[in-house]
Amino acid sequence: MKKILFFVFLLSFSYSSYNSSEYSIGINEKTGLFGWISKSWITDKPYGESYITAGGLGIIGSLGYGEKYYFSRRSFFSPYISWTGFGYYILSMSENADPEGSLGISGTLGVDVSTIKWKKSELKFQFGLFAAKNIKGQNLIIPGEGGPSFLMPSINIKVRFIK
Repeated sequence: MKKILFFVFLLSFSYSSYNSSEYSIGINEKTGLFGWISKSWITDKPYGESYITAGGLGIIGSLGYGEKYYFSRRSFFSPYISWTGFGYYILSMSENADPEGSLGISGTLGVDVSTIKWKKSELKFQFGLFAAKNIKGQNLIIPGEGGPSFLMPSINIKVRFIK
């Protein structure tokens, strides 16, 4: 597990062909609750984009790779579907519990809303439905009461800097 995370971490710093970088705050569409504050290195593709993402809040965190496929890429409203494979950790808040880490996969059906563009930067809002599981088959979301136990909303604010 540690070797896999180290490899992905090393790969993220050697990912030199990226076109833009993106900072995100909120329930991330890439890694969900494990990426409340995150940075992504993005490479534009004909179908959408591929990315490496790293994020967390200290006691939780993640590092992963994924792809986003746009149904229609527009200047204001861009619906998409995405997947991300990631490693995550959760540090214990008690002396009697051990830290946890594993591998997970997530999928999102969502929309990017571009609100402000200036020079080589862009402010976006992201809204979507997020689902994630780890390799043990456990859900990595907080289910809503009376709703599906495998989905949760993904809402965040992103600032993208184009290279």
